[in-house]
Amino acid sequence: MRTRQNLIFFLPVILLFSCTKEVPENNKKIIRSVDDVSISKTIDGFFSSYNSSNFDSLAFYLDADYKGFIADSDDAVGPQSTINDLKQFRRRYSEGKWEYKIEEINTSGDFAEVLTTASFMMPGPAKGSLNPAYSERSIRILKKQKDDGWKIFRYIAIPTFSYDSE
Repeated sequence: MRTRQNLIFFLPVILLFSCTKEVPENNKKIIRSVDDVSISKTIDGFFSSYNSSNFDSLAFYLDADYKGFIADSDDAVGPQSTINDLKQFRRRYSEGKWEYKIEEINTSGDFAEVLTTASFMMPGPAKGSLNPAYSERSIRILKKQKDDGWKIFRYIAIPTFSYDSE
């Protein structure tokens, strides 16, 4: 009789502990999807700001310690240099726009790795057509902010195609 009472007492405890792993995994998936949405909005906002020539808002998407690297360059550039370079690029190619695709988002704590492909599209010879003038694969490392938003912390680009008409 005593063994049966012990079994009745311990059976719910054993079941409780065997099921605890499921709850945290589900919570992780929910948190990850909320972070993924916020991260995607950061990337979307950055490209939208460039495409609409809203250079004042570009700084909003860059972390204060931002550094950008291009595969062919030896220099890392900070936020203001990046914005200045993008302004010059817009002046030179005023009709162009970025088209991009987020390939993958991986988060770990306060950092996220975002893999993207992007092409800078220019008007083509056929009316209404856009053709790529430059394409790249890139990794953007985003850093979580105190307000739970995300900002671009590091940017590493590898050109995959470049058409230079000069």
